[in-house]
Amino acid sequence: MNVFPSDPDSEALRGLVGALTESGQAVSLYDAEDRLRYANTTYRDLFMGDYDGPLTFTDILRHANRNRLGVRIDDDIEAFIARTLPRRRSPRRKSFETDLVNGRWFWIEHTILPNGWVLSVGADISTLKHNEKSLRQAHEAALVAARTDLLTDLPNRRHILEHLDEALVVDKQSASGLCVAIIDIDHFKAVNDTYGHDAGDAVLRHFAQGCRERLRDRDLLGRIGGEEFLLLLPGIRLSDAVGIIDRVRAGFPPHNLPDDARDVRFTFSAGVTEALPHDDRSSILYRADRALYAAKAEGRNCTRIRFENEIPPLRGETRS
Repeated sequence: MNVFPSDPDSEALRGLVGALTESGQAVSLYDAEDRLRYANTTYRDLFMGDYDGPLTFTDILRHANRNRLGVRIDDDIEAFIARTLPRRRSPRRKSFETDLVNGRWFWIEHTILPNGWVLSVGADISTLKHNEKSLRQAHEAALVAARTDLLTDLPNRRHILEHLDEALVVDKQSASGLCVAIIDIDHFKAVNDTYGHDAGDAVLRHFAQGCRERLRDRDLLGRIGGEEFLLLLPGIRLSDAVGIIDRVRAGFPPHNLPDDARDVRFTFSAGVTEALPHDDRSSILYRADRALYAAKAEGRNCTRIRFENEIPPLRGETRS
């Protein structure tokens, strides 16, 4: 392979290429007609294998694609070539990262020399990319943890209330209907006192999983504290919402305590209301909370609804 003509500039280029090669980087040099004039061992291993010609840029790309070498190409090789060639010599200098078929990542420095030749130098950044991926995954996991109740794996109070705010906005825009329910497990303190807090935690997990299995895909349940849950039911009216909650209650199995083979039977009360045009988080939660209070006052293990537009109490007041 004829690499460099014999002139001072070429001698300087030869020294530069030699230094880059010794550093372990992947180095290639294409002439003005895009014929490969030099490729070090690293470049050949990554992009060519045992290929020995013809040594044009496009032929090398096609060979690499056929033999699972070089750059990962997700679409048709000819479409990739047609897209790449017009940009190959513009601008004169550019840097970019690319992933290879073998899973490695390279940072490419691409330079058009004064004589029209193309010098390409690639440095392996696989470790950096893998660390970047790990950091991104850790960040995503932290976000999920910040939004999730660790005991039940449901959205926590903050996250479910954010969903409520979003659902209210959507309902105002579409008028498609939104119902909200506050659900409370009946006599939960007695469960803890009788069976222990571990059993109480197991009941909460059992309740959450049972609801996930019985609610619609678009419904969203979150834990807002203790044994209390907030349920968002978009796209329906009150009668349908009550029907969904009552069907969940009717088909709910008791929780089995495997250590002593006892079943913990529990019920839940629910208060449900429908979003009104002017509702915000406070007003709709107040009505649902009052409906839940009515369900508990009437003997528990039932669902009650609240129609009227009530003014929520001042901050600091609680359900009596």
